[in-house]
Amino acid sequence: MTRVAIAGATGGLGRTIMEAIVARKKHNVFALSRKQTGVFHEQPEVTVLAVNYSSPEDIAAILKINAIDTIVSCLPLHTEEDNQAQLNLIEGAAQSTTVTRFVPSEFGINYLEVIKANFPFPATEYKVAAVNKLRDISGIQYTRFLSGMFMDYYGPPQAPTRMNTMTIVIDHENHKAVVPGDGNIPVVLTHTTDVARFVAASLDLKEWPEASFIRGDKLTLNELVAIAESIQGCKYDISYDKITDLKAGKNTELPINATRYEFLPKEVMDRISQISGQAIANGWMDLNGPLLNDRFPELKPMSVKDFFERYAFN
Repeated sequence: MTRVAIAGATGGLGRTIMEAIVARKKHNVFALSRKQTGVFHEQPEVTVLAVNYSSPEDIAAILKINAIDTIVSCLPLHTEEDNQAQLNLIEGAAQSTTVTRFVPSEFGINYLEVIKANFPFPATEYKVAAVNKLRDISGIQYTRFLSGMFMDYYGPPQAPTRMNTMTIVIDHENHKAVVPGDGNIPVVLTHTTDVARFVAASLDLKEWPEASFIRGDKLTLNELVAIAESIQGCKYDISYDKITDLKAGKNTELPINATRYEFLPKEVMDRISQISGQAIANGWMDLNGPLLNDRFPELKPMSVKDFFERYAFN
């Protein structure tokens, strides 16, 4: 039985992954938090461990006392302070002598390839720094979960998710789509609940590959919009944002996002749309590699069609 600790367990993805691990009823589950929290008071299966992310020595002591052997990091990586917290967590894991497996906070595109192309994707240098540090530590296996974009961001407001509220590419309520580039580049989309289930299942593997690819669905954005139109029985108003415009800081706004500026400012949403749009149009969301789907055929992830039929039009 694995003793697994999730860093960032109170965040959207971390909480989703933690719940998937708990649901398997195979492992002892711990949540690493900067302070004690009552978030998990209704989940007695989860033990909260307060850690000081500024001290690798303190982290090591907590991990060793609790005999933690696996860490799944879902720490946000927005700032240098965030980056240092994850590097300290890795160092603490190395010092603990009990940790033998580590999942760095990735869950997206292949940042090792992105950095070679000097593409300005947020947090790339922080993601790569974690991998470089893990490579230098003997005795700890690691794997990067590469799952493309979260399908959650392509659904309507009523679709359940723990992720921050923002809609990308398609606005079901207003029958509007904004497609970066020509819409013919394939993208991999995976719902966070499916990412979580594959992460949880991977805890049963004896050996981890350096990269673990997860695929919910793979299609072009033109195909995605066509699925929405077919299910809803109407045409969408489609705009195409040129890559040159996205690079220049210009993007077309989805009407539904204008209602959410109180929670996520317009300039933040615009920047996310511009960067993610460039990444899609340049093919960074088209991931190819040995799929965890093939190792766990019993796990059937949602396709875009499944997602839209289940939530988008109910």
